[in-house]
Amino acid sequence: MSDVVLLERQGALAILTLNLPEKRNALAPELYLQLAEHLQTLQDDPGCRAIVLTGTRSFCAGGELDGLDTNPQSMRGDMRQGHRVIRQIVTGRLPVVAAVQGAAFGAGLSLASACDFVVAEPGTQFGAVYGKVGVMPDWGVLWSLPQRIGLPRTRKMLMFSQVLNGEQAHAIGLADELAEPGQALELAIEMAVQLAEAAPGPLSASKSLIARSLNLDALLDWEADSQALLIASEDFAEGRAAFFAKRKPVFTGR
Repeated sequence: MSDVVLLERQGALAILTLNLPEKRNALAPELYLQLAEHLQTLQDDPGCRAIVLTGTRSFCAGGELDGLDTNPQSMRGDMRQGHRVIRQIVTGRLPVVAAVQGAAFGAGLSLASACDFVVAEPGTQFGAVYGKVGVMPDWGVLWSLPQRIGLPRTRKMLMFSQVLNGEQAHAIGLADELAEPGQALELAIEMAVQLAEAAPGPLSASKSLIARSLNLDALLDWEADSQALLIASEDFAEGRAAFFAKRKPVFTGR
């Protein structure tokens, strides 16, 4: 498997870079499987104390629609593999800082929202456009996004398929810090270095208790079952065709 996720170590800090730029780091199986392996390795490494997650040229354009297997059973299995990444970020012992530039759409929005801290640039675009392709929000965003921006804003962002720039995201708490253009990674590294120097026990305990109290596991299980059925629907077929044709989809509810 080629290196579609790059790992760089700077002492106790690890930088993971999604490296599928020709697809704007869309979450193809080879990418999220390699990301899960790297995350597990770092979580098991006592010498690692913090992680920065970023992307080459852009953060993540979301799920890979081209060539997606629409068989519900296969889709359910793929979803559960992807959920490994979210669980490792949310429930793992290490703090994770996302350096988001370019686009964070769909599952890319979910990936960023799952991180402990999000650094964005003014030109960053956060998009919740699931409804435009006939699927539901996934990768745990129904768990992570309300914690960041509250239920009313989450409802509006997801149901109206809103796209927010970095400044708008920062204003409502979707991004914790707003960096100067081209400086998101630098600021994220500065934050992660501070986290790596903190006592690891309290950070790990806090992350664990937050995840347990809000029942992430139950939501991910329900999400995998529901999304698997939606992927097999006629509306998803129409939404995917419209996405690639750059036209407005016509949904029928089937």
